Amino acid sequence: MRAAEGLVGARYGMGSLRFLHADPRRAIADEHIVCLVCGRALRQLTNTHLRLHAMTTEDYKTRFGYNRGRPLMARTLLRVYAERAVRTGLADRIRLRPIVMQPELRRRGGARPITLEERLTRQDARRAARTP
Repeated sequence: MRAAEGLVGARYGMGSLRFLHADPRRAIADEHIVCLVCGRALRQLTNTHLRLHAMTTEDYKTRFGYNRGRPLMARTLLRVYAERAVRTGLADRIRLRPIVMQPELRRRGGARPITLEERLTRQDARRAARTP
């Protein structure tokens, strides 16, 4: 794994982790994402890494308040993957649409739990709207 600006693979201390636990959005930066369990800065939190903590991605996102669809990777890596998907026409090849295939999803009508990440984002948006 290549170190990005000397941060990938670095470990964050317990004080920094407490700060990141309060707002987990801060754990995701341009060049790395900080694992909120062990404090390592990585390009992405893989299933292999999360297995070291006896967790799945779903467990991790639930425990730390991330949205279910949040990619657990650095922003630059996400951009690279998105650009590649557009270039290769990935969306045209995806045929499975869960909302069509699973009628129970339609019955739920979009009902879902509000995560910490979403609540914090909404608070930030309200503050920005109030500020002249």
